[in-house]
Amino acid sequence: MSLIEVSAGGSVTVRHYPRDDSDFLDRDYLVKGVAGAILWRLLREHAATGRTDFTTRELRLDRSLKLPDHAENLDARLVLLRRRLEERAACLQIEKTGRGLFRLVSRCRITLKDAGEADAIEVV
Repeated sequence: MSLIEVSAGGSVTVRHYPRDDSDFLDRDYLVKGVAGAILWRLLREHAATGRTDFTTRELRLDRSLKLPDHAENLDARLVLLRRRLEERAACLQIEKTGRGLFRLVSRCRITLKDAGEADAIEVV
């Protein structure tokens, strides 16, 4: 497993495959399923609005994430996503900022590529 280490001012391409909601940092697999859908949603929201602070409540209410109605384990999926980003020393991180609150932290330029679309979105 290779590490994605991007210094401040560097760049990373996040590639999303909607079929199974898998996400790759550059060419390296990161996560799939609900955790992948969560990361993709956060990155798209950040690209569109510049927003970095989010709540677990808004994720629970987002039907596009396809969270199960019963035995939901959103917090566990966020922990998994946070750990995967930390393990890879990624320039993207998720920090817990309070109960039900977290922040998307980016230390690099991010390019978003949806495998289902031709165009890429660049986040500065």
